[in-house]
Amino acid sequence: MKKCINNLVLLGLLLFVSYSCDNDDDITGSEQDNLLTEILTDYTDKTVIATYTSMADNSILLTTALEEFEDGITDEEVVAAANAWKDTREHWEKSEAFLFGPAAFNNLDPLLDTWPLDKNQLDQVLADVESGEIEMSAGYVRDNLGASLRGFHAVEYLLFRDGQARTAADITATEYSYLKAVALILAQDCITLESWWIGTDNLSANKQSILAEAEIETGDAFGDEIKSAGLAGSRYNTQFSAVEEIIQGAMDIADEVGNAKIADPVESKNVLDVESWYSWNSLTDFQNNIRSIENAYLGGADENNRGTSISAFVADNDASLDTEIKTNITTALSKIDAIGEPFRNNLDNESGTSEAIAACTELFDSLQKIKNLLQ
Repeated sequence: MKKCINNLVLLGLLLFVSYSCDNDDDITGSEQDNLLTEILTDYTDKTVIATYTSMADNSILLTTALEEFEDGITDEEVVAAANAWKDTREHWEKSEAFLFGPAAFNNLDPLLDTWPLDKNQLDQVLADVESGEIEMSAGYVRDNLGASLRGFHAVEYLLFRDGQARTAADITATEYSYLKAVALILAQDCITLESWWIGTDNLSANKQSILAEAEIETGDAFGDEIKSAGLAGSRYNTQFSAVEEIIQGAMDIADEVGNAKIADPVESKNVLDVESWYSWNSLTDFQNNIRSIENAYLGGADENNRGTSISAFVADNDASLDTEIKTNITTALSKIDAIGEPFRNNLDNESGTSEAIAACTELFDSLQKIKNLLQ
């Protein structure tokens, strides 16, 4: 009888332990779901939307700066417009880790940032405006000119020469008409990206007015699909699939910086292959691309107001990998800087460029390891 009682007690203990373990697994799964929900929400709000909002805000300031040209251009006004271009571009480059979603399916990436600029065709358009064959306007640019004649690099070409803002005396009335038109299109496209992520109703009244005047309509807020991954109404069947999209976006720009933006002009030795070479902004562009990875990984565009991050998830599962990724981000930034400004004049810096390319590859490889944690 005693043996039977002991067996019953043992069986009860085993059942209790089994239940407790199962219950702990449920809690762990629930905690992970909650963590992923916070990561996807903060990624959307604090990284993507914060970046696109800043870009759109600065693009409007660029159009405002160009309006000052109306009553006669001064050198100071050109410098102010050139700085507004740099401020807007900073946020665009910091968005390149998330070129999936609206930037891709609305073709906004090439419309904003096609390189190289078709300088010969642009000069021909300017000649046609000068002769009166073309009446330049934002509508004409949108309806008739291709991606290589608009966006950041068309504005850059018209505002910069050899890394400096052009002199006021150097900018013709014809160039100003094109500059004003293409800058307005740039602003409309920047606002469109913000709208696609947050929904038109959540834009400021001024931004809604700019889109309405251009007859631009956007769909439902894509950001909501990221936040609700795994639920009905989202194109992401699981939260892990949304996180994997984010990681792939970061991997893509790490690869592009090293193996295209740096490697291609180094191999060709052709300055025309260097992105942003009119403004000499190339290395700043590349570093901001790496910062887009950093912001996506660490949970926000504002380092003083970051949220729950992919870094937190990785650290919980593989602390050494989290440290590796952070180190590789810092190294990539440092190695790109070490190439030397301006990039177009340092294409023959073999050691500097090869080390920067290698650093980007190492960052790519470490980011790829995150996918193993999502299996």
